[in-house]
Amino acid sequence: MDISCFSLIAISNHFKELLATDGSVVTISISTTKMAAENYGYMAPIKAALESSLCFLAKSFSSFSQVRFNAVCPSLLKTSASAGIPGYVDSYLYAEKAILRKKALKTSEAADTAAFLLSPRSSGITGQCLVVDAGMGMNYFDKEIVTGVVEG
Repeated sequence: MDISCFSLIAISNHFKELLATDGSVVTISISTTKMAAENYGYMAPIKAALESSLCFLAKSFSSFSQVRFNAVCPSLLKTSASAGIPGYVDSYLYAEKAILRKKALKTSEAADTAAFLLSPRSSGITGQCLVVDAGMGMNYFDKEIVTGVVEG
């Protein structure tokens, strides 16, 4: 909770005098905090707390600035942090099948979304969680996955 949630609040408050009046703060969450993945432990509720913090930070900072607070919420990525999650490879391979294009999300795609949120082009977006999952979240009943389960 300290590292994945409270740190955003602490860092934002610590550096608030250094942020441009119309600046942007972006954090990384996960594509959904509403599913329970046994191997992910309590990280989903912690990420939900992180996402909830965005609106409170945005409201708090609005009293003296126009700083925006948002989150990029990618589906499963190959990262050094994910390598430490037990059983992550299996989840990653499943996600790859559930993604509409049948190719995993690239870290650069999540990074590009963060770059957009940090840019002036996102000036009308604050307190939001942008899901970047290449369609995974809407494809749970993919024919290939269902057939594999039914026939398997």
